[in-house]
Amino acid sequence: MRDFLKKIPIPTGGVALGLAALGILLKPLSVAAYAICGICSFALVALLTARLISDFRGIRQDFENPVLASVSATFLMAIMQLSTYLAPIAYPAALAIWLCAILAHAALIVWFTLHHLRTFDLRNVYPTFFICYVGIVVASVGSPVFGLQALGFAIFRFGFAAYAVLLVIVTLRYVKHPVDEGAQPLFCIYAAPMSLSLAGYLAAAPSPHPVFACVLAVLAQLLLVVVLARLPYFLRLKFYPSYAAMTFPFVISATALDRTLSMLAASGIAYPAALHALVGVEIALACAMVGYVFARYLAEFARTAHGIAAENRRCRKLAAE
Repeated sequence: MRDFLKKIPIPTGGVALGLAALGILLKPLSVAAYAICGICSFALVALLTARLISDFRGIRQDFENPVLASVSATFLMAIMQLSTYLAPIAYPAALAIWLCAILAHAALIVWFTLHHLRTFDLRNVYPTFFICYVGIVVASVGSPVFGLQALGFAIFRFGFAAYAVLLVIVTLRYVKHPVDEGAQPLFCIYAAPMSLSLAGYLAAAPSPHPVFACVLAVLAQLLLVVVLARLPYFLRLKFYPSYAAMTFPFVISATALDRTLSMLAASGIAYPAALHALVGVEIALACAMVGYVFARYLAEFARTAHGIAAENRRCRKLAAE
C-alpha cells in the first residue's frame, strides 16, 4: 500500500477540489449528486493525506518543483470546500478545519514566496501560481457558511490584488517561453481566478456592486472562451497529472455566472433570459470535465496498482527461486 501511496500525484488535490465544488454547484439540483461528489472528493483528500503521512520525504522533494508546490494548494482548497459539507452536522469541527486550512494556505503562500520567488525566473512561472496566491479566495466563497464574511472579504481583497499582478506575469511567461507538453493542460487554470474572485466577492462583500460584479463576470466568461478554444487540443494529449487543471476552472466559471444572475435578480436588475441557458450549458460542461478527469485518474490509479502488484509477484517469484 505504501508503494501505491508514493505514486499518488499532488495534482490529485485539484480533482478533489473540482469534485467538492461541483457537488456544491449541483446541490440545488440534486442532493444525491452533492453527496456523491462530496464522498469522492473526500476519498481523494484521504489518499493525499495518507501519502503525506507515509511519504513525507517524497512530498518534500516534490515541493522543490514550483509547479507541484503551488498546485499543492488545491489540497487545502478542497478541505475548505469539504468543511462546508460537514458544517450542518458538526459545525465546531467544520469551523476548526476551515480555519486551519486557511492558516495552512497562508503559510504555504509565505513559504512559496520565500522559497521559490527568492531567485525569480520567468521560465519557472506557471498558471499554478494562481492557485497558490488566488486560490485562498475559496475561503471567501465558503465564509457565509460560518458567518465570517468580514474575514472572507479581506481574503478576497488579498487574492484579487495578487491576481492583478500574476495575470501580467503569467501571461508574459506564456508569450516569451514555450511550455512542455506535460504542463500544457495547466493553461485551463486561466479560467479560474477571475471567476473565483467574482464568486468570493459575491459571497463576502457587504453590499456587492452590480456593475463591478458584471464587469468581472464578462471578463471571466471571456477567459473561459479562451480556454475552451484550446481545450480540444489538451484533451488529445496523453494522460498527465496536469489533467487536474481541467476540473475546477469549469466548475467555478459556472458557479460565478449562476451567482451573478442570482445577485442581479435579487437587486431587481433585468438581464437576458438566455443567460440561464448559458449557465445550464456551463454546468453540463463542468459535469462532463470533472467526470472525465476523475475517470482518467481512477484508470491511472488502477494501472499503478496493477503495476505494483505485478512487480511484487515478480519479486516473490525470484525470491522463491
